[in-house]
Amino acid sequence: MRIIDKDLEEDRIRLRTENLNDLWHLENIISPGDVLIAQTWRRRKSENDKIRPERQEKERVNLAIKVKDVEFHKHSNQLRIFGKIEKGRDVGEHHTIKIDKDSKFTLIKKWKSDHLDRIKEAEKASERPTVLLIAVDDERASFGLVRQYGLEELGEVTSNVSGKMYDSDRGASEKEYLGEVCSTIKDYVDNKDISSVIVAGPGIVKKKINSILKEKYSEIAENTHLGNTSNTGKSGLNEIIRRGIVRRVSEEDRTSLETSLVEDMLKRVSTDGKATYGKDEVEKAARMGAIEKLLVLDKKLRKDRKMITPVINKTRETGGEVFVISSEHEAGEKLNRLGGVGALLRYRME
Repeated sequence: MRIIDKDLEEDRIRLRTENLNDLWHLENIISPGDVLIAQTWRRRKSENDKIRPERQEKERVNLAIKVKDVEFHKHSNQLRIFGKIEKGRDVGEHHTIKIDKDSKFTLIKKWKSDHLDRIKEAEKASERPTVLLIAVDDERASFGLVRQYGLEELGEVTSNVSGKMYDSDRGASEKEYLGEVCSTIKDYVDNKDISSVIVAGPGIVKKKINSILKEKYSEIAENTHLGNTSNTGKSGLNEIIRRGIVRRVSEEDRTSLETSLVEDMLKRVSTDGKATYGKDEVEKAARMGAIEKLLVLDKKLRKDRKMITPVINKTRETGGEVFVISSEHEAGEKLNRLGGVGALLRYRME
């Protein structure tokens, strides 16, 4: 994400999106009551609309809407902002503005510190590498991307190798399978601006894939890393993140960071007690100045901002750090089951 222009005295920031992560950030920034100004498509109405069956062609217009609802459609790469038109054509009627991975718009809102922090984070994230994950064994290869909001599953390649095949047929089928996996890696690298690849799995197939990459796609092989997992599929992809393989490849990866924070909190709760979770316990820890790192689920912050904001402010006043955890990945789901808020503590509370 890029800031084109900023005037906080007027509560106005003009932004440009650059990738899918930006849309996730914006879902957590844009709130009901905000005003969004952007170019959009809308049909022109006429006096004959009620009696004429055909619909008018859409035209490009500039509208300002007062936001009522925000939805992140990650599979269609769109953020849809629904609201009432305040300025432009058809004032007073409702309209949906669609923000994609290359949109310019102006957002007017009462900016909070966590909103501005998110924009800074999104700006930094634009410079980070995109990592392609492959969890593979001799039967299937599962592909995914590490996004800031969590894991994006891309698809699978399956093998036709059967236990009843003759050795010659098995060898040919395996070669075809591995070749398809490697060509799929090449397609993703070419089309999704991938800078690093991680191939991980329980057996030696990952090494065979790496050998083919070295032979056919040497530039990709130079940025390919191998790792061990017990599974393929979504669980295998999550295991790559959980084991810290992504962190080793990209030290600043957000999903790995959030996963490690939640796992550390759970570990401390069950061992030395220097962690806590749940509304009442976390509020108590904030009042005592005990919070080292505050973990807040993104949807918890959107839903209960009035309750969470004093805890965030108190944590920062006492030198603690605040981390907004995505609800889109496995660690976020764990935090959600614990009430959506937790904390790593400087000392154990009695």
